[in-house]
Amino acid sequence: MNPPDPALAPLQALLQFQTAALAQNDASPPADGATSLNAFAAWCQQHARGRTWTDTEQAWWTRVAQALLQNEAAQPQVPLQNGGGRGPLMHDIALLLRGEGVHDDEAVELDLAIRWWEGARRAGLPVDPDFGACWQAIEWTALHQHLLRLAAGAGAAEAALFAAVAKVALRYSPLKPLLRLLRLLPAQPGAEVGAGYTF
Repeated sequence: MNPPDPALAPLQALLQFQTAALAQNDASPPADGATSLNAFAAWCQQHARGRTWTDTEQAWWTRVAQALLQNEAAQPQVPLQNGGGRGPLMHDIALLLRGEGVHDDEAVELDLAIRWWEGARRAGLPVDPDFGACWQAIEWTALHQHLLRLAAGAGAAEAALFAAVAKVALRYSPLKPLLRLLRLLPAQPGAEVGAGYTF
């Protein structure tokens, strides 16, 4: 008999928490995602040497912000393991896969995401039956979290966050205007943009 994979322990703990938390029927209001997006917009313009966005640039940002908020509004709002309160279902799995200090290869992320999705379905959690849609929701939710971390001051992790944000924005058409806004900022060493998994 093979020993349990230690990498799966946080995944299993998350599934146990989510299953138990949903049974409690918490009616507290979810977090306001627009606040963190507004903070990123202010940070972005400040880092562009104080240059405010043009009407066209503001329109690009509005499109991206609306897409991210619609993604999270479309998800079931559930109690959160990380940070408490309530938020979108993909919040905690996105944080587990792409949170601060997590630097897994995307193939590893994908494997863990599939395992979580399969476990969530078995547990009766309200996940999309299409894994591709679930993966997109995870990626968009993680991107929102990255923008919040940038706005809060990411320090040495800033270049890695820029690379992660750019990779996801490049992958999905509704988010591509974000790439144009990132180009207004000073160059970030090591923030290379690569390909990735889509479904």
